[in-house]
Amino acid sequence: MNKIANYPHGLQKKQVGRHTFRTANLLFDDHTAYLSMTTALLEVCVLALDGQGSFHSKTLSNESLDTSVKLVLEMAIEMMPHDDMFKYQQIIAVLEEDVEGHGFPKKLKNLLKVHADEKEKNA
Repeated sequence: MNKIANYPHGLQKKQVGRHTFRTANLLFDDHTAYLSMTTALLEVCVLALDGQGSFHSKTLSNESLDTSVKLVLEMAIEMMPHDDMFKYQQIIAVLEEDVEGHGFPKKLKNLLKVHADEKEKNA
């Protein structure tokens, strides 16, 4: 039972303050696959909103198309790699040696400043 409970995929409990949420872990080969899947979710929403379609399944016939599309859009927005993009901006700033750039890490900036001050003192 412990092995089943500790399986790293599927819904996982996550405690946030007083609330317990469930998070889902999805496996992707790389960032390209991740963005492709997120894009596909958004495309499905666009197609659903453009057409006059309805659900064909009897189990979903009571569901509102607009409500379903809104839920998928919210999920797609949550899936967008905002943190990865911030990390990417930091990497670019470091590679371009843009010390004054918005994304340049503060700790690295301070370390470079201390190193430059020490170099100046020894010169």
